Amino acid sequence: MLDFWATWCPPCQKPMGHNQEMLAKNAATWGDRVRLIGLSIDGDAGTVKNHVESKQWTKVEHWWIRNGKCKDDEAYAFSGVPHVCLVDTTGTIVFKGHPASRPDLEEDINKLLRGEKIDSADENEESGSTTAGVSDAEGHVERFNKEAEEFMN
Repeated sequence: MLDFWATWCPPCQKPMGHNQEMLAKNAATWGDRVRLIGLSIDGDAGTVKNHVESKQWTKVEHWWIRNGKCKDDEAYAFSGVPHVCLVDTTGTIVFKGHPASRPDLEEDINKLLRGEKIDSADENEESGSTTAGVSDAEGHVERFNKEAEEFMN
């Protein structure tokens, strides 16, 4: 799951805390098969790092996506935060929208792990499946890694 968020966004805080709780609760059963990635649109990486550490959200994989560059990427397009993309085991985005529109994200993830479909309807946003292959996702992670490394140097 990709979770676009910001430290200054009050509605983003509860879902990010929930991500941490889900990972802690399901560590034994999910193992390395589930990645919850927080993609912060904050103005600087230091703010994100300090916020994540103070909240102890260390089980979530966090990335700072410099001033929200990803929001215009066709595969991940969103108009505000919080915004999540659920990706199935084949690399297909099966839901895009506000996390509050999902009654049970944990069960959604469990269904996807079992190869089952989830309802992708979100009344507040345009949704639907978008193919984003595993290699595409790996490319995005590599780009995030490179940008983070450049920032830290």
